Amino acid sequence: MNKDIVEVVLENTMGNAKYTSSDIQKELLNVIVNRIREEIGDAKFCILVNKAQDESKKEQMAIIMRFLDYDGFDRERFFEVVDVKETNASTLKKEKGNVLTRYNLLVEDLRG
Repeated sequence: MNKDIVEVVLENTMGNAKYTSSDIQKELLNVIVNRIREEIGDAKFCILVNKAQDESKKEQMAIIMRFLDYDGFDRERFFEVVDVKETNASTLKKEKGNVLTRYNLLVEDLRG
């Protein structure tokens, strides 16, 4: 699916569509996450992590990014949900690292 087409669909149909196809959902989420990554740029950031279970009792980790945008405004964006086998500290640390690496976010830019 063409990224430009997905962006046009997002802008023009947000209030009208259900987006029930898993392929469409994945593509839209990819576009949104990449937009957030662009918005972060080279800024310092922090992450908020929450563990949860979905309806099928599958363990998940939600990641929220917090950063200052180009205009200096504090932004907080839901970034990604990651399925995890366990929600212990070592597993969550490993998966956080995987997400940061996937989106070329440097651990050195993390702030507490």
